[in-house]
Amino acid sequence: MSELIREPNKKEEAKNIKIKSTSSEKLFYGLGNMGGYILWAFIGTYVTIYVTDCLQPGDQLISVLATVILACRIFDGLSDILMGIVIEKTNSPIGKARLWYGISIIPMTVVFFFVFFVSGLDKNSAIVVISILYFLFTVIFYTMNNVAFNAMLPRISDDQYDQSNACTINSVFTSVGSLVSAFAVTILNALGGISQQQSWTLFALILVSISLAGQIPCFFKVKEKKEIQAKSNEKREKGDLKKGLKSLLKTPYFYIAVSMFAINYFISLSVTSIGKYYAECVLGNVNYFSWFGSIPMITMALGLLLTPLLVKKISKKTTLIAAISCVLLGNIIGSCFPYSFPAAFTGVMIKGLGSAVVMSQLFTLAPDIVRYIDLKDGVRVEDLAASANSFGCKIGSGFGSAVVLWAIAGCGYAPESSSWSNSVIYTCITLYWWVPVVLSEVLLLLACLWNVNKKSNLLEKAKKEKEVSSDLGNK
Repeated sequence: MSELIREPNKKEEAKNIKIKSTSSEKLFYGLGNMGGYILWAFIGTYVTIYVTDCLQPGDQLISVLATVILACRIFDGLSDILMGIVIEKTNSPIGKARLWYGISIIPMTVVFFFVFFVSGLDKNSAIVVISILYFLFTVIFYTMNNVAFNAMLPRISDDQYDQSNACTINSVFTSVGSLVSAFAVTILNALGGISQQQSWTLFALILVSISLAGQIPCFFKVKEKKEIQAKSNEKREKGDLKKGLKSLLKTPYFYIAVSMFAINYFISLSVTSIGKYYAECVLGNVNYFSWFGSIPMITMALGLLLTPLLVKKISKKTTLIAAISCVLLGNIIGSCFPYSFPAAFTGVMIKGLGSAVVMSQLFTLAPDIVRYIDLKDGVRVEDLAASANSFGCKIGSGFGSAVVLWAIAGCGYAPESSSWSNSVIYTCITLYWWVPVVLSEVLLLLACLWNVNKKSNLLEKAKKEKEVSSDLGNK
């Protein structure tokens, strides 16, 4: 008995062909990520040290700045959603997201420089100026830059495995940005000391130069693909933006993605922000801060090298769960022996193996959501989904930075002191080890709930079966 087989037409075949990014696009996309992240990582970690060790405005003003930072990040998170809507409505010859990415580069780097150039003012004025500049950097320009950057990924590739590879390369360049931040205390001391404004001015100029060297080539070399946009336009109707926003807010995976980003970035920013104080006050050597930020790059590189293989062999979800488990194990080891340098070193090395993999795979969550909503509701939400990445990142890192500033102001830390109270020591241990243990467990639970790809595959299978059944019925 012969079977009737549906013959797909050329238009349908073209629609089903997955479009991948080239090797050079992945490379320049990674450079762009490094260019933005190096500023973000530095301002998130070192604005605390700049204020407490260089400006030294007093505990009350430090607490005020912490509140301002948190407020900025809340507004920042809301602006991410608005930026996603703006990108969705944009139509330009150079693309939807790429236009805003290019616009943001210069003003973002200029504002970043002046955040660390205010010590000539009196203490009250300095805090006011930093607050204004911090608002401009986080809420306006970095939001524009980061949401647009994330929204470009599903526009240069619509293949899941290829997107995962691009995110892995991204994480390699993110590690470069992290490495620069890790050695910042050493470099600042070499330039004159962390209490001297000239050190911060020179280092800020270096970071701006590196940032521009990464982002400008990314803008010119990474271009949105018309074929992917054409697929999206076939389904796009008037009112799709409203429908897309409704679909996005209705799916639980949006909230899981936002929560995972928020928790991961809270852990990252709070640990790196308190890291200098932990090394100085608990372990007794501030240089350990640079060691803990740089040497784990070895295990991070190993994790990133294994990521494409693991994703292909055991699935993205299982890879993510395994990576978070490494982070949790490292935090547990450090929590058990917080005063021991060997235990702390072992802990950060194990965390390094998992943390880079976690970071790389989190950036594939937005494309997963895009695919799921497209199959479920028939609407594309690239830009709105990309805002989930940025929204969670901003909220998490905002709380991380604010909590550290509040804690430093409240525990009685004094940069010129030669001995530390129990309040200072326990504050450092709590934020560096104990809080991350609890949050890593929550992150692990959320990763176990990430079943979006399984549901998408079922929807895709059902859709194809329906198309075949319909075709057979017509015949």
